[in-house]
Amino acid sequence: MNNLKKYDLGPLVVDPVMIAKGGATLLAEDAIQVVADELIPLATLVTPNLPEAERLAGMTITSEADMAEAAHRLQAKGAQNVLIKGGHGDSDEVRDLALLASGETFWVSAPRVATIRTHGTGDTLSSCITSELAKGRTMAEAIHIGKRYVEAAIQDEIQVGHGHSPLNHWAYRKVAEDENSI
Repeated sequence: MNNLKKYDLGPLVVDPVMIAKGGATLLAEDAIQVVADELIPLATLVTPNLPEAERLAGMTITSEADMAEAAHRLQAKGAQNVLIKGGHGDSDEVRDLALLASGETFWVSAPRVATIRTHGTGDTLSSCITSELAKGRTMAEAIHIGKRYVEAAIQDEIQVGHGHSPLNHWAYRKVAEDENSI
């Protein structure tokens, strides 16, 4: 943390990766506290999934209004921008909530795809957003592009191994050809 505070390293996108899709806790309690107390305040953007947002915001999320409240709580902890990923919900549509440093909020939606080839969706989204920020995109642009990238990678699925396969990271070519944006 000292070097993150000492040097201006550019935008810091924090994907907390604390709670797995099945609900299993992936970090020890003391590590979760470090994320909450020391890393989140340094974040240009924090991208928790619903269970992680609940844990970090200290509340239960059962509605879109709850997502908005959790985003505001995370911003109050120091995160400049917040993107709460709604993929752990059960609706036909995946809705992610963005709360920007300016106070602007917007929803980024995609149809839920019935597939088991979704391993790494959160990692991919935060990495894509980071890449787009490094290219000079605004936060809103980077979030929209990242969401389109992940949506394409899920929809154009490939099977690798058994069980939950990874996303199709080659799908970006179709997005780039269609929208000339990635």
